[in-house]
Amino acid sequence: MKRFYYLTDSIDSVQGISQDLDRAGVGGARVHVSGRDAGPVARARLRASTLLEDTDIMHTGFLGALFGALTGVVLGFALAGLDPWGWQLDLSVVVVTTAFCLCLGAWMGGIFGISSRNHHLRPFWAEVEKGRYLVMVDADDDRQARRIDEMMNREHREVRQVGREDHYSPFD
Repeated sequence: MKRFYYLTDSIDSVQGISQDLDRAGVGGARVHVSGRDAGPVARARLRASTLLEDTDIMHTGFLGALFGALTGVVLGFALAGLDPWGWQLDLSVVVVTTAFCLCLGAWMGGIFGISSRNHHLRPFWAEVEKGRYLVMVDADDDRQARRIDEMMNREHREVRQVGREDHYSPFD
């Protein structure tokens, strides 16, 4: 998936972008708007960015789960191999330990991530805090990306493209 980032000064411009993208067949769940205050975005009936998009909860939760699973595998094999309490533990302890550590790691990563800004959006937050609106548009393929580029260049010269990710994923 590709993601385009645009900055604009007014909510009217954001509404125009949303309507034009709808007409170009790119609207709906592919357009997200971040602003300093979510009120104007909601009143304009635009799709505001969610907590999952504004914070790093997905990224750090995924990394925490990965780290937890690896820790669980190592800990599980250590428990099964060392017999720490004099009990004979079989390999099912590896599965249980891995599952527990995976969940614990995902939870701890999510706690850390919910308190940090999304690393994809971090370069744009200073502008958003000044009162500008960040419009994020997702494209599924190159054809759709070209339609977005053409429409934005033709219809919305007041908007500044500030970034583009050709391989966007909330997990990286």
